[in-house]
Amino acid sequence: DERAAVGICYKQAGQAAAIELGYELAGPHLAARAEAWRQVSSQGPSAISCWRGGLRSALAARHLGDPKVPTITGGYKAIRAYLQGALEEELRDRNVWVLGGLTGSGKTELIRTLGAQASLQAMDLEELAGHRGSAFGALSEPQVAQATFENALAAEVILHPHACTLLFEDESRRIGQRTLPEGHWNALREAPMLWLEAPLSERVARVFHEYVRTPAEQLGVMATQLDLLSAVQRIQRRLGDQRVAAINGQLEEAKGDWFNPQRHEGWIELLLREYYDRLYLHAFERSTRTVLHRGNAGELRDYLRAL
Repeated sequence: DERAAVGICYKQAGQAAAIELGYELAGPHLAARAEAWRQVSSQGPSAISCWRGGLRSALAARHLGDPKVPTITGGYKAIRAYLQGALEEELRDRNVWVLGGLTGSGKTELIRTLGAQASLQAMDLEELAGHRGSAFGALSEPQVAQATFENALAAEVILHPHACTLLFEDESRRIGQRTLPEGHWNALREAPMLWLEAPLSERVARVFHEYVRTPAEQLGVMATQLDLLSAVQRIQRRLGDQRVAAINGQLEEAKGDWFNPQRHEGWIELLLREYYDRLYLHAFERSTRTVLHRGNAGELRDYLRAL
């Protein structure tokens, strides 16, 4: 409301009147806001920007009073243009690999344990997008905006040593409601692959822990069951009515003994075998990717450390 009032004043009475009104509205809070900015800027390298890099950022910098915190010429629009251009350049100039493997094999787990090393930068696209990348992948918090996702992705790549190989989990172009930039998506489709292997029993156990037990501990059994039923409904056309009915029936039967993994093994295994494995293997067989190495998590970790 305050911003709207200042904007109207600017249009009707000019810049000087708008600035005067702005100080009148913000005056009681200005010292506290400037102190909050100082606390943020003291935590690491910082800069100030507004949309176009004009008056708002200049005023904020004046009240912050820290010469080590610059204002960005061109503002947010300039930052975004730079990040998108630099990301495409980095992806062209660096080695890009993908980590593949069947659903539940622990790809995200491995990516997170690898992190950034001297010769490798393992990046978690699902964390950046705020989604686990399937019909069952929604988290309790809403996803970040598309532009925020793209900016964070570009910054992660640009701010790490350029000699590193970039390792991304194999994803579809859409991660929930967020979409990989076209240049990044093309780089992933052409990149050589590491294949993470895990037995079906381990994959079933991991899916149970991530999608059944943990959400129920956080949100409750009823909410988790409804989320799972809704996710199954979203893929009904491809899964088939008979399989959907079988999964729904097992989820209903498990409601009274929800935290017993044996009550969920049947529907999880059905979903993996009859849906996710088929889709993933079909997509992999149609690709022209080179598989650099296959193995379990420990074997792939050793392979990467030897780079």
